[in-house]
Amino acid sequence: MRIAPESEVDMKLRYVSVLFVITILMGTGCALQRPTIAHTHIGHALTGWIDTPDKEGLFVVAENSARQAIESARMGTLETKDLARLKQHLKAVIMATDPPPSGGNTVTYGVKQSLTGAMGHITYAAESDDATPNVRQFASRFERDAGIVLDRCDLITALSHDAISSRSIEESQLLAAEVHKLAQANLFGVNADKDGGVGADPRRYGLKQLRLEIEAMLDREKPPYTTVNRWYLFNLIRLPDGRWIFRNDFEDKDDAYSGGGGGY
Repeated sequence: MRIAPESEVDMKLRYVSVLFVITILMGTGCALQRPTIAHTHIGHALTGWIDTPDKEGLFVVAENSARQAIESARMGTLETKDLARLKQHLKAVIMATDPPPSGGNTVTYGVKQSLTGAMGHITYAAESDDATPNVRQFASRFERDAGIVLDRCDLITALSHDAISSRSIEESQLLAAEVHKLAQANLFGVNADKDGGVGADPRRYGLKQLRLEIEAMLDREKPPYTTVNRWYLFNLIRLPDGRWIFRNDFEDKDDAYSGGGGGY
C-alpha cells in the first residue's frame, strides 16, 4: 500500500507539537542537565542570584560594585574646590561599598553584601552532601581570604564618613585619596602587578585574586564544573529539615513536606 506524503498542514502540526513538548520539558527542568547541589550554590556566586541587579551572580555584583566605588572615589579626588560635590562622590562610594539597610527584606548590594553572600553560598556548597573534597577544602580558605576585602570595605566606609563630616576641603581631599587607593585595592589587590596571582599574601588580596582562587578551584573539580542553568539556580529550595532540593523534586514528593520548602 502506498503511503500518502505528509501534507504541509500535517508537517506544521507535528512541528508545533514537538515545540510544545520541548517547552513543557524546559519549564519543568526535565530537559536540562542536572547539576549537583554544590555546583548550584557555586553558580549563585558566579552566574545568577534571584534578587541581585539583573539577577547576576553575587561575586559578579561585588566586582561591578567595586568598579563603581573606584570611579566615585576617583571623581572625589578631582574635586579640589567644591566640598559639597566631593562629599557627594564619597556618599556614592559608600553606596557601592557598604550601603545602609534600605528597610524591609530588600537587600542593597554593595561590595560587602555581595561578597558576604558569595561566601555564604560557597559555604553552602561545601556543606552539601554531593560536594567534592576539593570544594570542601576551598571554602574555609575562601572565607579567610575574602575577609581581607570585607575588612577593607569597613575602612573605606569609615574614612568616607570622616571625609563627609569634615568642614575642610584639604582634609576631605586627603581622605578621598586614601579611599580611592583602598577602593582600587579592593578590586585589584595590593601590588597586583608583582604578586597578584593565587598564592600571594592574602593580606594583599582583592577581588581579582579571589576570582583566580575560584577559577583554580573549579579547574580542579572532578567531575568538571559547568555553568549551571538558570532554571536550577532559581529553583533550589531548602526543606524544613535543612536539606536542599530542586523545586520540581519537591513538587513530586508526597505530603510529607506539605508545609512547603523555604525558597531562599
